[in-house]
Amino acid sequence: MISGVGVDIVDIERIKYLLENYGDRFLNRVFSSAELNNIAQIKNKSNIAQKLAGFFAAKEAFLKSLHIGLFSIPLNCISVFNKQSGAPFLFVDDKIKKFVLDTYNINIGTVNLSISHDNGLTIATVIIENI
Repeated sequence: MISGVGVDIVDIERIKYLLENYGDRFLNRVFSSAELNNIAQIKNKSNIAQKLAGFFAAKEAFLKSLHIGLFSIPLNCISVFNKQSGAPFLFVDDKIKKFVLDTYNINIGTVNLSISHDNGLTIATVIIENI
């Protein structure tokens, strides 16, 4: 059974602006060290802002799907990765899952994620299924 749906859209130029003006401060506040390591491996550096915009949108869509507020969990405690196939997936560690369960009485089950980019925009949709 679906317990939550969240959608977020991000302007890629906004992410470029944040990168140019806040650099590491922005990156470390929003992205996990594992995500930043993966981003560092991207060969085509022009795609970095688009990739980060997708990750950012996914994190906000995830928080919206929980109905708990956008700043309830630090964004750098939520990670977005890609499967071998290229499909994105969202990783929430057990400590954060326990915090959400204890604080909001929400048991995070399966997290389904889709990210798409078009015409300078990135959109992410998250659907959470109950355990």
